[in-house]
Amino acid sequence: NHVAAIEGNAGKPIYQMSKWWARRRSSVFRSMLIAAATKAPDDPAEAAKLVWDSYYGNHQKNEAFRKLKVADIFMGGGTTIVEGSRLGMQMYGNDLNPVAWLVVKNELAQVDPEEVQKLLDEIEAEVKPQIMPFYACDCPRGHKGKWTHKSTGEVEEDDFDPLSLTPEQRPEYEYEGPEVIYTFWAKHGPCQSTECNHRTPIMSTPVVAVKKLTVKAWEDRECKSCGETFDIEQKEARMAPAAMLVVAETEKPYALMDDDGRYACPHCSHENQDEKAAAEGKSASLGKSKNKKIELTLLIHPDWLKGSPGKDADGNWFGGSVTDSAEATAAWNEERAKTLKLIEVRGKLPEQIVCPDTGKELSTGKEGGTITKRSTFACQEKTCGKEQDVLAAIRESGRTGPAAAYVIQGSCPWCKEDKQPYSGRFFKCADTNSLNSATEEWLMRRDRDFIDYYPTSELPYGFMTHHLNGGIPNHGFTHWWTMFNPRQLLIHTQLLRTIIDGGEVSNELREMLLGAFQQYLRNQNMFCFWDREYDKLVPMMSNNNFHPKSTMVENSVFPNLGRGNWQSATSAMLKGIEWAQSPWEIVSLADLAVVAPSVADSLTGKSEKAQPDDPVLNRIDLACHSSSDLAAIDDEALDLVITDPPFGGLLHYSELADFFYVWLRLALKNEHPEI
Repeated sequence: NHVAAIEGNAGKPIYQMSKWWARRRSSVFRSMLIAAATKAPDDPAEAAKLVWDSYYGNHQKNEAFRKLKVADIFMGGGTTIVEGSRLGMQMYGNDLNPVAWLVVKNELAQVDPEEVQKLLDEIEAEVKPQIMPFYACDCPRGHKGKWTHKSTGEVEEDDFDPLSLTPEQRPEYEYEGPEVIYTFWAKHGPCQSTECNHRTPIMSTPVVAVKKLTVKAWEDRECKSCGETFDIEQKEARMAPAAMLVVAETEKPYALMDDDGRYACPHCSHENQDEKAAAEGKSASLGKSKNKKIELTLLIHPDWLKGSPGKDADGNWFGGSVTDSAEATAAWNEERAKTLKLIEVRGKLPEQIVCPDTGKELSTGKEGGTITKRSTFACQEKTCGKEQDVLAAIRESGRTGPAAAYVIQGSCPWCKEDKQPYSGRFFKCADTNSLNSATEEWLMRRDRDFIDYYPTSELPYGFMTHHLNGGIPNHGFTHWWTMFNPRQLLIHTQLLRTIIDGGEVSNELREMLLGAFQQYLRNQNMFCFWDREYDKLVPMMSNNNFHPKSTMVENSVFPNLGRGNWQSATSAMLKGIEWAQSPWEIVSLADLAVVAPSVADSLTGKSEKAQPDDPVLNRIDLACHSSSDLAAIDDEALDLVITDPPFGGLLHYSELADFFYVWLRLALKNEHPEI
């Protein structure tokens, strides 16, 4: 129907609070519940109309609906339970999986959004100072962050090192300035040739990111000195302002105007100045500026793609795997940073460019990568070149593939204030200092401060873990915690510890925060990757499997930028709570045009929202056990069973849910030992 087509799966905020699989359209279940509870008309052709006539109504005072006892014995993400609750029915929900049980429990929770926000503020106040030194950075345009001592109000000098602060000292300081949004990582293939041991970054192409930026410009201006034409641009369109710049031959000549309105002809270098144009975007001489789109592509330098040796000059193995020592990993990070450089191309990306620093040609497509064919990389050591299977090479090493950070995407508040293109965001080379410090701190504190706040168990044997994608233990992911890097583990353990131990709050509130933590786990691990087309992170389980990646993206925590950070996860939770208290339903304008054409004509788009004023009620009985045993329910105690049962033998979602379960149980095992 029109509503279901517009709604899509998990369209309402309440169904976006936490991850669950195979969610069905809530409009379908609302329709089925209304239909099952309504006396059928004499004419079957009128059945659909009867349901839709009732669809947008408030049924919570309908005694017939209120008396109905309805069960969903395979409740999963809880669509039937939530929609039945809104209709005033007495709902019974059951699922064998404890993660599903928590997801539905949180959807039905009767909590005060202000109390939730208060708890979120306390968590941020506790955790943010602890992790901020690892995410502060410098802006490539020269802006440096400010560290202020809270008690004295003094701003520290530029040479202040926040990474030298102890965990006890960090709450004394406040940070303002550029910070990391995303960190890009590349897995390296360790060459298995005898005596080679070279490590090659596994990258299908040197392209890191693509973006079209908009600048104010005056196009096709004629130089009064030489008579040639060119564009004048008010700001420089750059994704990576510190990277080497290559301008494609297809690009029109252009000049950059500075803050004082000065610009020079790109043909003859004749200088001009128009202060009014710089300040207001228009002037008598240049007229009004227009929006101009500029295509940009960010590339990793070919020298970095050559990789690095697996050992240092003294024969010591480099680190880079999650199980390696802090010293070995720091040495690896420094080794990889030696050749780390970025190239930005302006204009339509050609198949070949000339590197500005070497003068050599670089292929920008697959030929410029290190993957020769599916799951196969070529060793980039100049005397080797052996092609080998990625999985086989990593499996032989007995560890996770050594990874190195190569790029960060950051955000600068002062560039944003200055209205620089890309809204203050930027790309730059990754910084090794913060990564090394995070690794060192994690290894020092994991068995002391955080031992009770991260899962130490091995992956249980299963189809999703041991058969699909070559079996992820063969990729080195033998334990649940190996799916995260040290900085991510530092974040997760501190968030979880604060949720569990922080303050005197109700179990309902605490469990609600655990639902947000579940969502954040999905977005902060070493299985996330970059979507170049949409310029953002793609979370784990975007496809329903454990799929190890060759290039990964690490998320941030508290900045309200990017996709899937902590604030994004908690914002989705708050929106779900608000929707539960004041829900809406989608009205298809195509349907509305039939019954009220004049109203539909005054609206735009495909749909509008109606307010049935039927909040989620707490007339629910939830259980977590096998539905093969429902002895606890008396015979003839239920009027309806409306459920979406699992396919026979399909255990995939259960296995995928273990990724969340091993973390959530640390917080819930004492309060809910039976689950």
